[in-house]
Amino acid sequence: MNITEIVSAIRSGALQAGRLVKLDTPLGADNLLPQRVYGYSRIGRNYEFRIDAIHVSATFKHRDLMAQPVTLWIQQTDRTYAPHHGYVHAVHKLGSDGGVHAVQIAVSSWLHFLRYRHDARNWQDKTVEQILADVFNQHPRARGAFRFILRDPLPVRSFVQQYEDDWNFAHRLMEEEGLFFYFEQAEDGKSHTMVIVDSVEALPAAAPAQVPFCRSGVGDEIDGFTHWEEAGELHSTQLTTRTFDYKHPASAAWPKGTAVPVTGQGGLPWEAEVYEYTGAYTFGERERGDRQSRIRVEQWESAAQRLRGSGGMRRADAGRSIELVDHPERQAGGRSEDWQFVMIETVWGIENNLPVSCATRQMARSLKADIEALRAAHGGDADALAVRHADGGTGFFVVQIEAQRRALPYRSPFEHHKPVMQIETATVVAGENELVRTDALNRIKVRFHWDRLNGDDSRASCWVRTAFADAGGGRGAVHVPRPGEEVLIGWLGGDCDRPVAIGRVFNGANRPQWHSNGILSGLQSREYGGKGYNMLAMDDATGQPRVQLASSSTGAHLHLGYLIDQNGNMRGAFLGNGFDLKSQAYGAVRGGLGLYFSTHPVTLQPLDARPASNQLANAARVMDALSEASTAHQADSLTHGHDALKSFADGTEHSITGMSPDGAAGGGLTAGGGTGQANAFSQPIMLLASPAGIGLSTQQSTHIASDAHTNFVSGQNTHIAAGRSLIASVAEKISLFVQNAGMKLFAGKGKIQLQAHADDVEVSAHKAVRLASVTDSIQVVAKKEILLTAGGAYIRIADGKIEVHAPGMLDFKGSDHAFGGPAQMNADHPAFPKNMPTTPLALSTAASPASTSSLPAGMPYTLLADGAVIKQGVLDASGQLLIDHFPATQQYRLQLANGVTHDIPVPAEYHSAANGELANQGFHFHESNETGAADRATHRQAYHDVLNPDTNA
Repeated sequence: MNITEIVSAIRSGALQAGRLVKLDTPLGADNLLPQRVYGYSRIGRNYEFRIDAIHVSATFKHRDLMAQPVTLWIQQTDRTYAPHHGYVHAVHKLGSDGGVHAVQIAVSSWLHFLRYRHDARNWQDKTVEQILADVFNQHPRARGAFRFILRDPLPVRSFVQQYEDDWNFAHRLMEEEGLFFYFEQAEDGKSHTMVIVDSVEALPAAAPAQVPFCRSGVGDEIDGFTHWEEAGELHSTQLTTRTFDYKHPASAAWPKGTAVPVTGQGGLPWEAEVYEYTGAYTFGERERGDRQSRIRVEQWESAAQRLRGSGGMRRADAGRSIELVDHPERQAGGRSEDWQFVMIETVWGIENNLPVSCATRQMARSLKADIEALRAAHGGDADALAVRHADGGTGFFVVQIEAQRRALPYRSPFEHHKPVMQIETATVVAGENELVRTDALNRIKVRFHWDRLNGDDSRASCWVRTAFADAGGGRGAVHVPRPGEEVLIGWLGGDCDRPVAIGRVFNGANRPQWHSNGILSGLQSREYGGKGYNMLAMDDATGQPRVQLASSSTGAHLHLGYLIDQNGNMRGAFLGNGFDLKSQAYGAVRGGLGLYFSTHPVTLQPLDARPASNQLANAARVMDALSEASTAHQADSLTHGHDALKSFADGTEHSITGMSPDGAAGGGLTAGGGTGQANAFSQPIMLLASPAGIGLSTQQSTHIASDAHTNFVSGQNTHIAAGRSLIASVAEKISLFVQNAGMKLFAGKGKIQLQAHADDVEVSAHKAVRLASVTDSIQVVAKKEILLTAGGAYIRIADGKIEVHAPGMLDFKGSDHAFGGPAQMNADHPAFPKNMPTTPLALSTAASPASTSSLPAGMPYTLLADGAVIKQGVLDASGQLLIDHFPATQQYRLQLANGVTHDIPVPAEYHSAANGELANQGFHFHESNETGAADRATHRQAYHDVLNPDTNA
């Protein structure tokens, strides 16, 4: 054919009839005539055909074919055609030879388009199957062109993030789950389908499945293999992994990991172990970890046992299973399953059987050199691989395969990796109307700035752990990020599926509370749904350091150091030095073992109360000296008050020893410190001390209450001034003693009344007793008798008579004497109260030594006071008897119907402070006719021991 005939034949389509390969394109039927084909297909990978073609169109444009569907038809030995559908992704003009133009096109499946789409998004609680479907459906050519055939269900993944192109993302997900795929071609050549599987059992068989092995140089076209070889490679024998699951932390003794050996050890060395840390929480359940490791090990085993063949098998394609027959080794014997294989990879080298006159000159990028290299490599099989046409054109077809035995699992090599992430920032989010979104681990939800699919709600991300300044079991610093705040996101090991919030930053919407001068530092929280706050501010101003702990609620704060008025970022006026503790609401200061308030000079030990202790000891000595003087003058003693004061003073001087590590529970570390001795209080007392004075002031009332004693001791004077009245009411007695300068009782106005309602009034003086009425009279009134006596003489006024007797002379003088008849004058006596005040008193028979182990509930009784019956009745279940006690009563007697009698004295005082305290608690002494009298203090202590048993006994 000359060039004109060739052009005419191409245009007519006659040249493609019956050829080894044909090509359908959108340019029209037979407009592109394929010359050479170099193809590649592999399980779990895309396929590609590079095709050298010629055409005679003067108007051919690249864009006419780009991304367009084409179909390559390969003639089978039965003269039918098998289609390979795909999309053009590259077009190269190779050149022209006369009127014939040469081009090269690259054709792949729709999977190739995934290379050109890059996305940033995430999925939560989805399987890889669901995720892949989402990704594939983003590509119109892929919709409806894929399906899954899975033996095992895929696990749900809590969080998966894409930060790369769809190509890498889809491949790495399938590699991680042990998935791989092959392609099915529609019989009409108009479409193809990706089939994703997880087992070689799901791979279809070639049609027919049996493929013959043919010897070289047979001279005829063959549909089998002329070359077959098997190869094995050394590989590792075990995969050992470790991971760390923060929800269930493991220890060195019980690590979380897997150890998966290869299936057939054979002669492989056991020490060929691969040990890896697979990253943070790569699996939760052990079964999941074993499956991940098993996928890796199966990939090793598959890659180490491969077979390779070549020949003229026209129907060969990756992902098909075959059975090799007629091989000499098989004929020698063996199992049929040992000759069943899965084609993993297929490589085609084809030169179309066009007329010799259609050959064009060598052009750059042409496949001619590649085909010639394949022809040379299979020179011994030239006749078997030659494909002839009726017009004398001779083509070439060779296919090279890589295979493995069908009984062996297959896994794709791990060639696609996760992107290595860098630190970025994100915004904290929460659900609708939520002020904060967190959980038991203080994790948060965030929205990444690149996220275009999610809004500012909790669906934007998985739970993200947050790094805090300190974190430990039962301790740490907790500041949960709030919605709208910007946080720094790191990635554990750079893994895009393992985000962690490693910090937080201010921005234009969330500005720092303290700024610009760098003086203020600290912490400030914010009230949820309000404007309140809590604050710890540290001020490092030159010469003015201070610390302030404050809450806007009730204005409570503790201010230490150089006190100023701080308002937000503004440092205000000077307020003083020291500390300021205040609140607009309530306040309480408590110390379970003691409390010390002092303005004495500061020492290292907080309870160094030596100045106050010395002062209390001096006060005790003053009381002791005045007590001795008082008793010497027949006034009452200050012994009880002195003992109480001395006990208090002694309680302020108590040494305690610091705990050593040996004494600490479970041992411990102290770095050599914390040992020695320090002063403390032996009782839970409160001590107020000042070298300059203590003042109490209130606009209402001041109350002082003591269950035992109240002591007032002053080295000089004790002054009491009352704007209106000084009123004292004492249950038993008042004893006033003045040692040196006398005693004065004056009433500027009103009268002085002195009454004894139940006893005598005595006025005695070592010298003279003088009664004087300056402007009025003196009245001496008695109901029964008035007796005046001195020197043995007396005057008695009684029973309406006056007796005047004297051992000596009676001297009556006056200007006149009148002794008339009888006369009388009735004097007015002060009205004394008829109902004396009473005190509630409970008499308990359980505290009496005469009592039995059981209470006398329901026992009839008679109660006498100073010999007079005052109450009768029946005791209740408590065994107690409630009465109204008159202070003047000295003795009670309780007579029970069973003959037991309890004599209960009412002592006027107790002879020691300790007994007084016990008495105030209700531990009174009782005498019984059956047991006899005993020492009161001994009985009182015995009652205390009975009612307060030792729980450690």
